[in-house]
Amino acid sequence: MNTAALTPDDFENLLRWLDPDRDKAGEKLTKIQARLVSIFSSRGCIDPEFLTDKTTNIVMGKSGWLLENYVGDPALYFYGVAKNVYREYLKQLRPLPPPPPPDPEPPELDEVCDYLDECLDKLSDRDRYTAVRYHEGEKSERIENRKKLAAELKITSNALRIRVCHLHERLRKCIERLQRAAAALGKHLGYGHHTD
Repeated sequence: MNTAALTPDDFENLLRWLDPDRDKAGEKLTKIQARLVSIFSSRGCIDPEFLTDKTTNIVMGKSGWLLENYVGDPALYFYGVAKNVYREYLKQLRPLPPPPPPDPEPPELDEVCDYLDECLDKLSDRDRYTAVRYHEGEKSERIENRKKLAAELKITSNALRIRVCHLHERLRKCIERLQRAAAALGKHLGYGHHTD
């Protein structure tokens, strides 16, 4: 909803929809908004007032239609819109998954696997267990495994994703370090140079 498109008529329609008595309508709106702030706060939202205003503006933008068509407790309609606003808020919080690594050339694959084993050995037992368990199973089994892993570690699924993202980054850097060291050693030993 583009809040810039809201008009004074939208606000008047909203109040009329809440109650024919303007004072009572104002009281109802204040109560609903206080409840929304409380709901968003209890769900850990950083700016519950902003999300409450956003919810109110969306409802206000539909107030003409609501006035003509909606039957029932207006507060319930507000809570339904708030649920969608909260879902959108969560989507924005979610970190984007890192792009998949490019497929290595087949001869490199064994080498990378060896480096990965070496780098996994350098992790703490818990981190190594987390990194390996996260990728076990296929499709739905993998999803279930991840839920169980999050429960075992006593963290949310989102926190688990973030933790694994950091572990991937550490492993990637470790593998790159080993590759650079191997390349430097190869040059030092003269591999790749043809002698006549």
